[in-house]
Amino acid sequence: MTELLILLLVAHFIGDFYAQPLSWVNCRNKNHYKSKGLALHFLVHTLLYFIVTIITALPILQALTVVVIISTSHLITDLWKSYRKNILVYFLIDQLIHIIIICAVWAYVAGFSINQALLFGQSLLTTKNLIIASAYLLVCKPASILISIALKKHTDDLSTTNNDDINKPSSAKNSGLISAGAWIGYIERCLAVSFIFMGQFAGIGFLVATKTIFRFGDLTKNKDMKLTEYMMLGTLISYAIALFVGWHALNFYQMF
Repeated sequence: MTELLILLLVAHFIGDFYAQPLSWVNCRNKNHYKSKGLALHFLVHTLLYFIVTIITALPILQALTVVVIISTSHLITDLWKSYRKNILVYFLIDQLIHIIIICAVWAYVAGFSINQALLFGQSLLTTKNLIIASAYLLVCKPASILISIALKKHTDDLSTTNNDDINKPSSAKNSGLISAGAWIGYIERCLAVSFIFMGQFAGIGFLVATKTIFRFGDLTKNKDMKLTEYMMLGTLISYAIALFVGWHALNFYQMF
């Protein structure tokens, strides 16, 4: 029955990302329940799930259950999404709903009881898994707030300097993307922790070198010593936190 779950997920990803042209998505977002693109997308998913039931040789009743429930729920979820903004959070919610329903239908067809499902959930909540999850949580938002507090004095000083130069044409161009720095920090620290758990410490050096290369051009053009020192300080604190959390999390992980 594991084969059924994998094939259902593969069918979902093919139908959602490879067999759905952008024109269908635009049509769905514009016309909602009257959209031909949405109807075609529904038919594609229905066909894909029907093919999966044939490959896995499911009995007719189970095959109908799989196709009808998953395809219909997919249609309803996509219709709901068509009324929402095209932002990351709704994309993730949409995909999460699809995957949960697929897993639930699979569990029903496979004959999983509630007790078996609870045991499976408990098997995921091991000490090692919780240590890994805690490490990633710590190096994201808490670390970002810590860095922000640590650099507050320098941030205020740099902001004052930039306000003095507000009439310069280059100041608007060099403002950067809103919140991009925070996301870069989240990703780089998560990658650093991942490399530590995998024992690939050279990967951390690669991250530092990559960031330095991309930053070097901007810092050279600005010729601003305060900005250069600020960037270096922020980067070093960010990686120091990632190394501290990752290394200690790894030690705790190896104890269990």
